[in-house]
Formats: sequence, structure tokens, C-alpha cells
Amino acid sequence: MRHKRICALFLALALFCPAAGIALEEEKPIKWVDFTVPSGLMKEAIRLDMESREAGVRLHWIEMLAYLAAKNGGNFQKTKSKDLGKLAESLRGGTGMAELTEKMTSFGYYSRAYAAVLGGLMGEYETGTELPDGSVAWEPQYGLRAYAPIAKGYDFSHFDDFGSGRDYGYKRRHLGHDMMALTGTPVIAAESGVVEELGWNQYGGWRVGIRSFDGLRYWYYAHLRQNRPYAEGLEKGKTVMAGDVIGYVGRTGYSSTENKNNIKQSHLHWGLQLVFDESQKDGNNQIWIDLYEITRLLMSHRSETIRNPETKEHVRAGLYREEVPGGHFQVSPAGPAPAVFFPEAPGAPKISETPEAPPIHKKDTREKVAVPVIMYHSILKNPAKRNTYVITPQDFEQDLQWLYKNGYHTVGVRDVIDYAENGAMLPEKPIMLTFDDGHYNNVFYAEPLLEQYGMNGVMFVVGAFCDKAVKEGDKNPNYSYIMWEDQRRMVESGLWEVESHSYDLHRIGGGARGVSKCPGESDETCRARLREDFQKLDSKVEGITGVRPLSFAYPFGHITKAAEETLRETGCKATFSCYDGLAEFRSGDPESLRVIPRRLRTPGKPVSQLAA
Repeated sequence: MRHKRICALFLALALFCPAAGIALEEEKPIKWVDFTVPSGLMKEAIRLDMESREAGVRLHWIEMLAYLAAKNGGNFQKTKSKDLGKLAESLRGGTGMAELTEKMTSFGYYSRAYAAVLGGLMGEYETGTELPDGSVAWEPQYGLRAYAPIAKGYDFSHFDDFGSGRDYGYKRRHLGHDMMALTGTPVIAAESGVVEELGWNQYGGWRVGIRSFDGLRYWYYAHLRQNRPYAEGLEKGKTVMAGDVIGYVGRTGYSSTENKNNIKQSHLHWGLQLVFDESQKDGNNQIWIDLYEITRLLMSHRSETIRNPETKEHVRAGLYREEVPGGHFQVSPAGPAPAVFFPEAPGAPKISETPEAPPIHKKDTREKVAVPVIMYHSILKNPAKRNTYVITPQDFEQDLQWLYKNGYHTVGVRDVIDYAENGAMLPEKPIMLTFDDGHYNNVFYAEPLLEQYGMNGVMFVVGAFCDKAVKEGDKNPNYSYIMWEDQRRMVESGLWEVESHSYDLHRIGGGARGVSKCPGESDETCRARLREDFQKLDSKVEGITGVRPLSFAYPFGHITKAAEETLRETGCKATFSCYDGLAEFRSGDPESLRVIPRRLRTPGKPVSQLAA
């Protein structure tokens, strides 16, 4: 067995760190790994890796991160993306990694360690399309093939809790990452592998342990749902694919008696253990990895699921396959789950009574849905600066805490458009959080809180303000606006939708206010001016983020018939006003997306008052 593990490790290094130049050192298992690479740096390294596949010089993302770690001693606090860019330029210029790392004594260690942590996250896979004759057309892909462990469309919150204290049974460190989510939320396999552990554990409750194909990573999922913890057919020894549903969030554990809910809050405990030698698996020399930054990396790559309304079972949506040991492809099941009977524990509630987290896809049978649309502007740290359009980060966090505790789920512009046009599912208690003008403090203060509480925001940007920010070159939460370059990262994070607040109409000048006519301007000239402004902003955002805005928030809340008609012509599907009120969207009625009312969040009106 030990010989096989060593061979697997050499194979992983050959695939991911070809220039590492490590030899006999491999025979000694690594005893400790402190993984602190920021998610933003991993994203940039992945982007460079993927782009280099079509270029002359291949850039290997893990190898580049190992180089930076060796250079900074594993401390990434002062490492920036430009350092990664300089390394990429050196490699493209013909300088080999062996030459760059010739005097770096720790490069071999970081190459091995990072290959072990990240080795299965990127690679080749195939997605399938079912053809009319029943056959499947498979399309080769390369890129991020690991998934966040919470299914797409389900809210969660998290923070960096690795190493905090635990005292059930005995005092110990928390060696995983807790993701707060509703009971019944589908749990997803982060990486492909083989189910190694399955069943009850007094600390983790119902849990699953999955070993990666190379044997180096053991993924641990705990506190799964009472009575029905696992996906249909999951059993020890079974091969699962990245993105497959493996179980459901619950709060079991902290009990020597099986099937007990002794955890106070429903959440998924997600862990990653490295196994360089089998003696490390269950011994005193275990290596567990802080998954906070990896979770942030995977937030924008989440597996969509389909729920069978009869059995309440979930399976992944879409066809996926990946090469497994032995040289053949393992195809992941997709589509509605088959009917299946689950025996229930004595005294357990009926299956129909088991709580389910609300999905936000599928068909919504409601004719109309009320959605509070909250309007935020600036968020500043100094309480003395509070005014009608300014609140503090503490105010905003209190809003999110209230929403989370009261079961609200944030929705975006595209969610309500899909509902109004196609009847797509919205959650039971939807709410939309909008941010006007594109203040940089929304990113600086609000974004970390959105991520922590598993929520999303809609930012209405003004092109002229972005131009001003670029010209000034400053990022100060007290006065700056976001730059154009910020928007791609914001959209890729999955936390934001970037929408239009006009390119340069958010001003009062020349006799015009927002979208109104200038003095002496003809209707035709006014419409042409508006059309040019709307299209300029939409094209700019689409060129940067790859996603074209579908909605428009009126500057100053000033609305005209000419602007509404011109927005329709340019492809705008939803318009937002400053009228106070509760938005109501009607299934099959796109007109309910026009002049949407919003509720202004002021220091004196917290979201607990505005959501009612």
C-alpha cells in the first residue's frame, strides 16, 4: 500500500509540478502543511494556467503558487497578483522554473504540499448533451472541476473558524470549516473519489468520508440530516464524481446514540485531511487543512441540482464524466432521481415532515410573489457620518443577521426576470439587496459580510464614476467609486450582479436631471442621447465581466416615458425606481418588471422594518 501511495504522489507531481525537480525526498511523508494561499491569488493562477494552454509556454498554477510560497516563506500577506504576473512574464520569456528556484531550498516542499492540497481541483473532464436519438455528445473541458460543497441556489454563511476550540467529549481544535445552511440543503462532493467512510460518529453525527483517486486527500462531510442523511445509493466503496449530491445538511452528532440532533444550528462541517502515509490517516500525526480560502475559491463554481418532488431526492443537473483510475470514464448520473424507499428510524418523523431547504430553480406555481427590494447607497465606518444615504457596516451586518435568522433568501435581477418571464422558482421568503452608484465602500465593507452570511447584492454602477475612479487611481472607502477592473472579480465571485445606473446621466446640469430632456432638445435628439448612454454602459460592463446588464435604476428616481421606451429598445428587461413600496412580480407577466419600487435603508429604518 505504501508503495502505491508513493507512486501516486510521483504521478501527481508529474501532472501538476513538472519542473519541481524533486527526487528521493519524496519517500519521506510530509508531517505538516499550513495552507494560507488567498482565493484571489488562486483564481488568478488558474486563469493564467488556462490561458497558457493555447500559448507556447505552459504555466502550471500549483507550481507558480509553490514558487511564491517559497519566495515569501509561506506568508502571503504581502504577496499581490502583480507578483504572480511578473513570474508569468519570466516563464513566458524563456526562464525555466528550475532556474528560478535553483536557490530556493523550500520549493520542493511547497511543490509537494500544494500538489497534495490542490491536485484534484483543476483538470480535464467532459460535459454531455443528450441528442434526439438518445445518444450523448461529449465535449472535452479543462479547468476548475472541483465544486463548493453546498449546491447552487442555496444560501449559506461561513467564516474562518479553523482552529477554534471545541469541548464536546474533550477539549480540541476545530479541524474543519463550518458552513451554516438550512436543514435539507443538498451537500455536494467537492472532488471525485471513493467513499471510504459512511455512517454514524458521535462527534460528526451522520458523516461521509471520500478519498481522492490519488489517495492524498480525504474529504470529510459531517452533521448530515437526521433520518435521511445520504443521497440515494450512496454506500461505502462507491465512486462519486465531483458535483454529485452525496447528502443533506442537518445537525446530527454530539451523541453516542445514533441519529440524534444534538447540534444547535444546522450546518455542514467540511474538512480536508492530507494523507502522505497511511499511518497519518487515524494516528496522532494527522494533517488537516484550513478550507476557508478554498471555499471562497469554489463559491463561484457550484453544482446545480434537480429535485424529484415525489421522493424529495436530489441529483446533479447536466451530464458529467471524468477519467478514473483504470483509464475509463465514470459518468455521473443526472436528471430526476428514481423512486426509492428509505426505511425510517423507530419514532422518527414521517419522510414528508422532514424539512427541506427551498430550491430557487424549477417551476414556481405561485401567480405572484412579493419581494422587498432594499435600496442601499454608501456604507461608512464612522457613525458620525450617518445620514439618509449612509449607514455603518454594523448597521448592514445587523440587517443580514436579521434576514438570516428569519429565513430570507436573497435573489438577483436575473432571478426575478426568470420568474416573471418563465415562472422559474423563487424561494419562499425572497428579498433583493440593491446598491446604487457603485461606491467602493460597498465592496470594502459590504462584500465580506455578504459572503459571510451567504447572500448576494445587485450593484447599479455609473460609468462616469468608474472613469473618475480609474483616473484618480485610488481605492478609499471614504470617497472612492469602484473601478472597471473591479467588476469582473465581483461578478466572478458570485456575490454581485452589476447593473446599469447610466453611463453619465447621474448628474444635474445643462438643465437636465437624470434622463429628462435638456432645454430646447427635440424628442428624437433626446432619445438618441439616452440610447447612446444606455448602450455605452451595457457594452462596457459586458466587455469587462462577460455579462450584459439587463436592468436599469433611474438616477435620482426620475422617470420619463421616453427613457422607458428607449430602455426597452436597448434590451433592458427590468427598471427600478425610487418609489417607496413592496415590489410584486407576476408569473408570465414581464410588465411587472417595469418601474419596480424599492425601500430606502436609512439609519432609522433597519431591514426588519422594510422587509414587512
